[in-house]
Amino acid sequence: MKKTYKLLGYLLLGIGAYAFLNANNTDLQANSTVTQEQTTYKRNRHTITLVLNQLSDLKVEEGQRINVGDIISDRTTEKTKLEAKKQRLAASLNRAKLPLRELKAIPKPKFQTELVTLKQAQFNLDAIVQQINNFDQKFHHKDSWHVQVFESEKVQQLAELKRQELAASINVEKAIASLDEAKLNYQKQQYEHSLKVSDYQTLMQKQQEQIISLQTQLDKVDEELEQLTSVYSPYRGKVRRVKILGQNERSINVEVTLDIRDGK
Repeated sequence: MKKTYKLLGYLLLGIGAYAFLNANNTDLQANSTVTQEQTTYKRNRHTITLVLNQLSDLKVEEGQRINVGDIISDRTTEKTKLEAKKQRLAASLNRAKLPLRELKAIPKPKFQTELVTLKQAQFNLDAIVQQINNFDQKFHHKDSWHVQVFESEKVQQLAELKRQELAASINVEKAIASLDEAKLNYQKQQYEHSLKVSDYQTLMQKQQEQIISLQTQLDKVDEELEQLTSVYSPYRGKVRRVKILGQNERSINVEVTLDIRDGK
């Protein structure tokens, strides 16, 4: 009978030991599973700070899932304004570069017409004067009384020659006055042309200044456009938070936080 109780006691002890070992193995397995799950769903965070012109430039919102390369911000409105400004400046620059109307030099006159007229008038006067100087040889009488009485026809001829001489002298004076007037007009043209040259040089200088100014403005717009680059997501994940850090009249500072799984 005592032997039977001993065997029963060993049997119960064995069952208890087996149950204890089995329970320990189950706890170890559960702990290992929990550790594996934590490693699989580990999250990382990435923060991006943006400078926006207006909130509509922000292209993501909280809770949104994004992939690598998706646009986070794009200052579309400001870029559109700058592109329009660039087109206006480029058009103005092209107009400013158009060559000015050429300023032609004044041809130097030869006064041919006036000189020919003066030469002809002087020739006519000299011919009449020559006739008058030779007319004394046609009178037979020496005293004027006899000449008036007996050679009245010749006296009339001489008087006519003197009238012609006076008219020829007037023509010579007119020709000289016409030549002087032509020379004076040429001097006036030279003076007016010198004023035009001065104005032309001033206009050219202003044109160059305008070209430089427009080119400088155009370069500045290009620099501003280069700075307005879009911001793309470097990771795949989810937008956890969008926070406005501050703003002024020209810009808004925004912070975007991304939740990233496995650093991907």
